[in-house]
Amino acid sequence: MKIHVQTAIEKAVQNLLQFYHERQEALHGALWGEWMAGKTKSALRVASKNPKVKYMKFPERRITETQFVSQIVLSLKVGPKRSFVENLDLIKEWITHRNETYVLIIDEAQRLFEKPRFLSILKDIVEEIEVYYPAGLLLLFLGDRKLSRFLTNEYHSLVKRIIIRKALSPIAKETVVSLLSKHSFEPEAADQITALLKSEGITTGELDVALHLARKKGLKEITPQSLEKFLKAAVGGIR
Repeated sequence: MKIHVQTAIEKAVQNLLQFYHERQEALHGALWGEWMAGKTKSALRVASKNPKVKYMKFPERRITETQFVSQIVLSLKVGPKRSFVENLDLIKEWITHRNETYVLIIDEAQRLFEKPRFLSILKDIVEEIEVYYPAGLLLLFLGDRKLSRFLTNEYHSLVKRIIIRKALSPIAKETVVSLLSKHSFEPEAADQITALLKSEGITTGELDVALHLARKKGLKEITPQSLEKFLKAAVGGIR
Protein backbone atom coordinates (compact mmCIF):
# COMPACT_ATOMS: atom_id res chain seq x y z
CA MET A 1 0.00 0.00 0.00
CA LYS A 2 1.48 3.31 -1.10
CA ILE A 3 0.54 6.56 0.65
CA HIS A 4 1.19 10.20 -0.19
CA VAL A 5 4.09 10.49 2.26
CA GLN A 6 5.96 7.73 0.45
CA THR A 7 5.40 9.56 -2.84
CA ALA A 8 6.80 12.77 -1.31
CA ILE A 9 9.91 10.96 -0.03
CA GLU A 10 10.49 9.26 -3.39
CA LYS A 11 10.21 12.60 -5.19
CA ALA A 12 12.64 14.26 -2.76
CA VAL A 13 15.17 11.45 -3.27
CA GLN A 14 14.84 11.74 -7.04
CA ASN A 15 15.31 15.51 -6.95
CA LEU A 16 18.35 15.35 -4.66
CA LEU A 17 20.07 12.85 -6.94
CA GLN A 18 19.23 14.95 -9.99
CA PHE A 19 20.57 18.15 -8.39
CA TYR A 20 23.79 16.41 -7.39
CA HIS A 21 24.52 15.11 -10.86
CA GLU A 22 23.63 18.43 -12.47
CA ARG A 23 25.66 20.61 -10.10
CA GLN A 24 28.18 18.17 -8.58
CA GLU A 25 27.38 19.75 -5.24
CA ALA A 26 25.77 17.89 -2.34
CA LEU A 27 22.40 19.42 -1.51
CA HIS A 28 19.96 18.10 1.04
CA GLY A 29 16.27 17.96 1.94
CA ALA A 30 13.97 18.21 4.96
CA LEU A 31 10.42 16.89 5.26
CA TRP A 32 8.30 17.24 8.37
CA GLY A 33 4.78 16.32 9.38
CA GLU A 34 2.36 15.25 12.09
CA TRP A 35 2.78 12.19 14.26
CA MET A 36 1.13 9.13 12.64
CA ALA A 37 1.30 10.64 9.16
CA GLY A 38 3.17 7.50 8.05
CA LYS A 39 6.67 9.00 7.77
CA THR A 40 8.68 6.13 9.23
CA LYS A 41 6.89 3.31 7.38
CA SER A 42 7.12 5.25 4.14
CA ALA A 43 10.84 5.92 4.57
CA LEU A 44 11.50 2.25 5.30
CA ARG A 45 9.55 1.22 2.20
CA VAL A 46 11.54 3.62 0.02
CA ALA A 47 14.83 2.34 1.46
CA SER A 48 13.81 -1.30 0.98
CA LYS A 49 12.98 -0.74 -2.70
CA ASN A 50 15.86 1.55 -3.68
CA PRO A 51 19.44 0.37 -3.00
CA LYS A 52 20.66 3.98 -3.32
CA VAL A 53 18.59 4.97 -0.27
CA LYS A 54 19.75 4.20 3.28
CA TYR A 55 17.78 4.72 6.49
CA MET A 56 18.63 5.48 10.10
CA LYS A 57 16.61 6.77 13.04
CA PHE A 58 18.19 9.24 15.43
CA PRO A 59 17.64 7.80 18.92
CA GLU A 60 15.80 9.44 21.78
CA ARG A 61 18.52 8.49 24.25
CA ARG A 62 21.81 10.33 24.57
CA ILE A 63 24.53 9.08 22.26
CA THR A 64 28.20 9.84 21.77
CA GLU A 65 29.83 10.98 18.55
CA THR A 66 31.26 7.48 18.09
CA GLN A 67 27.81 5.93 18.50
CA PHE A 68 26.39 8.41 16.00
CA VAL A 69 28.84 7.56 13.22
CA SER A 70 28.40 3.86 14.09
CA GLN A 71 24.70 4.26 13.31
CA ILE A 72 25.55 5.70 9.91
CA VAL A 73 27.82 2.70 9.29
CA LEU A 74 25.00 0.34 10.28
CA SER A 75 22.65 2.08 7.84
CA LEU A 76 25.07 1.01 5.10
CA LYS A 77 24.63 -2.62 6.28
CA VAL A 78 28.25 -2.76 7.41
CA GLY A 79 29.66 -3.75 10.79
CA PRO A 80 30.98 -0.69 12.66
CA LYS A 81 34.53 -0.32 13.94
CA ARG A 82 35.50 0.55 17.50
CA SER A 83 36.67 4.14 17.20
CA PHE A 84 35.19 7.37 15.89
CA VAL A 85 37.96 7.89 13.32
CA GLU A 86 37.80 4.29 12.08
CA ASN A 87 34.07 4.61 11.47
CA LEU A 88 34.50 7.92 9.64
CA ASP A 89 37.08 6.32 7.38
CA LEU A 90 34.84 3.29 6.85
CA ILE A 91 31.89 5.45 5.71
CA LYS A 92 34.04 7.39 3.24
CA GLU A 93 35.82 4.30 1.92
CA TRP A 94 32.58 2.31 1.52
CA ILE A 95 30.93 5.03 -0.58
CA THR A 96 33.94 6.16 -2.62
CA HIS A 97 34.96 2.57 -3.41
CA ARG A 98 31.54 1.99 -4.98
CA ASN A 99 31.68 5.33 -6.80
CA GLU A 100 27.92 5.72 -6.28
CA THR A 101 25.67 8.42 -4.85
CA TYR A 102 23.53 7.51 -1.85
CA VAL A 103 20.72 9.30 -0.03
CA LEU A 104 20.66 8.81 3.73
CA ILE A 105 17.23 9.34 5.31
CA ILE A 106 17.61 10.41 8.93
CA ASP A 107 14.33 9.86 10.77
CA GLU A 108 13.40 11.78 13.94
CA ALA A 109 15.76 14.46 12.66
CA GLN A 110 14.41 17.10 15.07
CA ARG A 111 16.41 15.25 17.76
CA LEU A 112 19.55 15.45 15.62
CA PHE A 113 19.17 19.19 15.05
CA GLU A 114 19.16 19.77 18.80
CA LYS A 115 22.82 18.65 18.74
CA PRO A 116 24.73 20.90 16.31
CA ARG A 117 28.00 19.01 16.80
CA PHE A 118 26.44 16.03 15.01
CA LEU A 119 25.43 18.29 12.12
CA SER A 120 29.07 19.34 11.85
CA ILE A 121 30.12 15.70 11.63
CA LEU A 122 27.62 15.11 8.83
CA LYS A 123 28.78 18.22 6.99
CA ASP A 124 32.41 17.06 7.11
CA ILE A 125 31.54 13.55 5.88
CA VAL A 126 29.47 14.89 2.98
CA GLU A 127 32.12 17.40 1.89
CA GLU A 128 34.96 14.88 2.02
CA ILE A 129 33.03 12.38 -0.12
CA GLU A 130 31.85 15.09 -2.53
CA VAL A 131 35.44 15.50 -3.77
CA TYR A 132 35.20 12.01 -5.29
CA TYR A 133 32.15 12.71 -7.48
CA PRO A 134 30.14 10.78 -8.70
CA ALA A 135 30.47 9.23 -5.26
CA GLY A 136 28.27 11.17 -2.87
CA LEU A 137 26.23 11.15 0.32
CA LEU A 138 23.07 13.27 0.30
CA LEU A 139 20.90 13.79 3.37
CA LEU A 140 17.11 13.73 3.67
CA PHE A 141 15.99 14.80 7.14
CA LEU A 142 12.60 13.50 8.27
CA GLY A 143 10.92 14.75 11.42
CA ASP A 144 8.00 16.35 13.19
CA ARG A 145 7.01 20.02 13.08
CA LYS A 146 9.87 20.97 15.42
CA LEU A 147 12.30 20.27 12.57
CA SER A 148 11.16 23.33 10.62
CA ARG A 149 12.21 25.63 13.48
CA PHE A 150 15.86 24.75 12.91
CA LEU A 151 15.87 25.53 9.19
CA THR A 152 17.43 28.97 9.35
CA ASN A 153 20.82 29.63 7.76
CA GLU A 154 22.04 31.18 11.00
CA TYR A 155 21.51 27.94 12.94
CA HIS A 156 24.19 25.87 11.19
CA SER A 157 26.10 26.09 7.92
CA LEU A 158 24.70 22.71 6.82
CA VAL A 159 21.22 24.26 6.71
CA LYS A 160 22.29 26.45 3.77
CA ARG A 161 22.49 23.29 1.67
CA ILE A 162 18.96 22.11 2.54
CA ILE A 163 17.12 23.19 -0.60
CA ILE A 164 14.11 20.87 -0.38
CA ARG A 165 11.90 21.96 2.51
CA LYS A 166 8.36 20.67 2.73
CA ALA A 167 5.62 20.20 5.30
CA LEU A 168 3.86 16.89 4.70
CA SER A 169 0.08 16.91 4.65
CA PRO A 170 -1.47 14.66 7.33
CA ILE A 171 -3.65 13.06 4.64
CA ALA A 172 -4.23 13.05 0.87
CA LYS A 173 -6.71 11.45 -1.51
CA GLU A 174 -4.05 9.01 -2.74
CA THR A 175 -3.72 7.68 0.80
CA VAL A 176 -7.48 7.61 1.42
CA VAL A 177 -7.99 5.45 -1.69
CA SER A 178 -5.16 3.11 -0.64
CA LEU A 179 -6.54 2.69 2.88
CA LEU A 180 -10.10 2.13 1.66
CA SER A 181 -8.79 -0.60 -0.62
CA LYS A 182 -6.71 -2.11 2.21
CA HIS A 183 -9.84 -2.48 4.34
CA SER A 184 -11.97 -3.71 1.39
CA PHE A 185 -14.11 -0.58 1.02
CA GLU A 186 -15.02 0.92 -2.34
CA PRO A 187 -13.43 4.33 -3.08
CA GLU A 188 -16.54 6.12 -4.42
CA ALA A 189 -16.66 8.57 -1.50
CA ALA A 190 -12.89 9.19 -1.44
CA ASP A 191 -13.18 12.89 -2.36
CA GLN A 192 -15.74 13.65 0.36
CA ILE A 193 -13.86 11.58 2.94
CA THR A 194 -10.59 13.36 2.09
CA ALA A 195 -12.26 16.74 2.54
CA LEU A 196 -13.62 15.66 5.94
CA LEU A 197 -10.25 14.34 7.09
CA LYS A 198 -8.41 17.51 6.05
CA SER A 199 -10.94 19.71 7.83
CA GLU A 200 -10.52 17.68 11.03
CA GLY A 201 -6.73 17.29 10.79
CA ILE A 202 -6.94 13.49 10.72
CA THR A 203 -3.70 11.63 10.00
CA THR A 204 -2.99 8.50 7.97
CA GLY A 205 -2.62 6.36 11.09
CA GLU A 206 -5.89 7.57 12.60
CA LEU A 207 -7.81 6.84 9.40
CA ASP A 208 -6.27 3.37 9.27
CA VAL A 209 -7.51 2.64 12.80
CA ALA A 210 -10.98 4.07 12.07
CA LEU A 211 -11.42 1.94 8.95
CA HIS A 212 -10.26 -1.13 10.86
CA LEU A 213 -12.92 -0.45 13.51
CA ALA A 214 -15.58 0.07 10.84
CA ARG A 215 -14.74 -3.23 9.18
CA LYS A 216 -14.81 -5.05 12.54
CA LYS A 217 -18.32 -3.67 13.11
CA GLY A 218 -19.38 -5.23 9.82
CA LEU A 219 -19.81 -2.04 7.79
CA LYS A 220 -20.12 -2.84 4.08
CA GLU A 221 -19.97 0.71 2.74
CA ILE A 222 -18.25 3.78 4.08
CA THR A 223 -19.40 7.40 3.81
CA PRO A 224 -18.20 10.55 5.56
CA GLN A 225 -21.22 10.33 7.86
CA SER A 226 -20.74 6.67 8.80
CA LEU A 227 -16.98 7.18 9.21
CA GLU A 228 -17.25 10.03 11.71
CA LYS A 229 -18.06 7.95 14.80
CA PHE A 230 -15.19 5.57 14.06
CA LEU A 231 -12.84 8.53 13.61
CA LYS A 232 -13.87 9.81 17.05
CA ALA A 233 -13.10 6.39 18.54
CA ALA A 234 -9.76 6.20 16.71
CA VAL A 235 -8.64 9.70 17.65
CA GLY A 236 -9.79 9.26 21.25
CA GLY A 237 -7.75 6.09 21.57
CA ILE A 238 -4.59 7.54 20.03
CA ARG A 239 -4.29 11.22 20.93
